[in-house]
Amino acid sequence: MITIRDANEADLPAIVDIYNQSIPSGRATADTCPVSVADRVEWFRQFDPARRPIWVAEDQGHVAGCVYLSWFYHARPAYDKTAEISTYIATEYQRKGIGTLLKRKMIEACPRLGVENVISMYFDHNEATERVNKRLGFQVVGHLPQIADVFGEKRGLKIALLRVKQSQEGPPPNRHAPTPEP
Repeated sequence: MITIRDANEADLPAIVDIYNQSIPSGRATADTCPVSVADRVEWFRQFDPARRPIWVAEDQGHVAGCVYLSWFYHARPAYDKTAEISTYIATEYQRKGIGTLLKRKMIEACPRLGVENVISMYFDHNEATERVNKRLGFQVVGHLPQIADVFGEKRGLKIALLRVKQSQEGPPPNRHAPTPEP
């Protein structure tokens, strides 16, 4: 049975392993070399369960995947209600609906997180993400053809947007936003 929970720093090795599993296919990330846990410690610490969470899907104590919301465009204040969503699933758990489940649950949480606009950016040859996004109501609003070189192949980037309705209670205060870049 899959459970979804806030990630903690002890999950970071599993999160990094899952991310690194996605690199060889050239479909889910523009990284072309594995990252280390040490590379990702500060990245992980920027997540905030009240505003920009990172969750894991767990199956009998094993991390099967993760989903997270990132501050959009260097956390500039005008974009506070917009977040980028990212989902990574361990190879052995792919094609079992876990990516859709994680993404759907995060979208459902967006009103309480103060997010009105969810952006999904993905390679134009990533059919799995395209299918999940269509199922969840994302609309492609941009396409940047052939902007990436992924293992010798020119690949484009699609930008999809989902507008999320807000709850009446409103978002929590923005106390944990990272310092915007100048």
